Amino acid sequence: MLQRRSALAALAALPFAARAQDNKPIRLLVGFPAGGGTDAIARLLGEALQASLGTPVIVDNRPGAGGQLAAQALKAAPPDGTTFFVSHDHTISILPLVLKNPGFDPAKDFVPVAGFATFANALALSGGTPALSLPEYLAWVKKQGGQGNVGVPAPASVPEFLVKLLGEKNGLNLQSVPYRGSAPMIADMLGNQI
Repeated sequence: MLQRRSALAALAALPFAARAQDNKPIRLLVGFPAGGGTDAIARLLGEALQASLGTPVIVDNRPGAGGQLAAQALKAAPPDGTTFFVSHDHTISILPLVLKNPGFDPAKDFVPVAGFATFANALALSGGTPALSLPEYLAWVKKQGGQGNVGVPAPASVPEFLVKLLGEKNGLNLQSVPYRGSAPMIADMLGNQI
């Protein structure tokens, strides 16, 4: 783990090094609540940056609207090199396509700094679901009248589109239930709420 963190610190420090000499805190905006994957990545990045640069790093969670609130906070921040957005791709690439006015234009308002993580999509089932595989889940939903609810970590996100596609391809009415991040979604799944 230490080697991975050291490598991450070295790579991550490059864009920040130019402004490190003023020792102002670096703020990492996260569009999802604490406890989820994006928050965990931001905290690891923050630790690595702080160790590498000797500059305080603050992880600032702004959950809601699929990361839109954090993106708007980034746009409103002074362009002094101290505020960065740790984001999913859907906040930058999909929200501007599906919302009339997301409050930001990624091509005009932001400058990409680094890509440092990828996320895989998975379908996880609550303990109250008798299925152990995707085919079993699809068969179970068909037996329930072809309707099912599937939690997704954000509205207008890749997981939400995948749920819709899965339903369409299998003749099912799968209703996506958008959450303010993966942490509250997983809590509801473990509590058999979705």
